[in-house]
Amino acid sequence: MRPKVDERAALCREFYRALIHALRYVALRYGYAICVHGSLKRDIDLVAIPWRETATNAEALIQALTKTTEHIVGIARERPHDRSPEVKPHGRKAWAIYLSHLDDGPYLDISVMPRLGDARKEDAAPHA
Repeated sequence: MRPKVDERAALCREFYRALIHALRYVALRYGYAICVHGSLKRDIDLVAIPWRETATNAEALIQALTKTTEHIVGIARERPHDRSPEVKPHGRKAWAIYLSHLDDGPYLDISVMPRLGDARKEDAAPHA
């Protein structure tokens, strides 16, 4: 059974309140700052920005955020048919971490901006 739009928005806000402080703490430990954007109606849109020279790679950050989410919410999963990460403009990578067993339920939409060294490597690569 699909959650109604209002119910989904309420769940997004509830999950947001339960998760945001812990996710920001974990991100900082991995060298990132996390900000929120979006309406919290369909999903929880987060952007992770490298904040320190010692920032880890995006995959390590996502693994830690997923584990933290699972500890708090009880479930944090990627859909098997999703291609993660999805490459976005400016070298950003995005992951969808679902917070329920429903594929249309609330989820974290986490975009990670590249570290400066990663962006330079991409700039040096030949363009088609």
